[in-house]
Amino acid sequence: MPMDERTKATVRTLLDRHPEGYVAETTGFTVTNTAAGLFRLLVLSILADDGAPSRAAVDATRALLDRHWDSAPEMAKSDERGRAEVIDRAGYDGAEEASRRLGEATRLVMDRYDGDLQRLRAAADGDAGRLRDLLREIPGMDDAGLTVFLREAQMFWPEAGPFVDERAAAAAERLGLPSDPDELLEDVARGGGEEKLSWLVGALALADVHDEYDGIRRTAEAAARA
Repeated sequence: MPMDERTKATVRTLLDRHPEGYVAETTGFTVTNTAAGLFRLLVLSILADDGAPSRAAVDATRALLDRHWDSAPEMAKSDERGRAEVIDRAGYDGAEEASRRLGEATRLVMDRYDGDLQRLRAAADGDAGRLRDLLREIPGMDDAGLTVFLREAQMFWPEAGPFVDERAAAAAERLGLPSDPDELLEDVARGGGEEKLSWLVGALALADVHDEYDGIRRTAEAAARA
């Protein structure tokens, strides 16, 4: 179904405001389809206290990565106390428990997938349900973590999507866009596929987090009239 000018303008406005994706904008690192890139995403997902991770969760992730514990083999070299101290200094509540979860998750990723979550994807063999089940087997991966992970991973792993989290769906409805994942992919992200959908879903979630609705509407309406 063709997009009208208002819809096109809304999408352009969202992507102009938030062009990098949710994780890149909030944490400063780009998610890549590599062993290290996916592990960095996993760390944020495990520390996430919501589908929109708190500042403390983001700061703790950055602090861990700044210590060069940015891949499963490197994280495996860290100890629980050292991780907890880094996480605590970042202002994250429950640092000891978070450190324990990260240690257990790292061991599972190393033992089962040789440090590379692309092997988890291969084990799922294209089955979206199996993919989610395997992700849930990783210690610390709850609903918030799955939201963070799948929102980004669908960029590289089509079977992970189309995925639209609750925040993004609510934002889509308020801005007059489809909130159904399939409709959003087919009618709005067409031509860009899963990569554009991932960016758009991230932009919608950020618009909700920052309550940007009025500004987006004004900009989109002006662009549609131009």
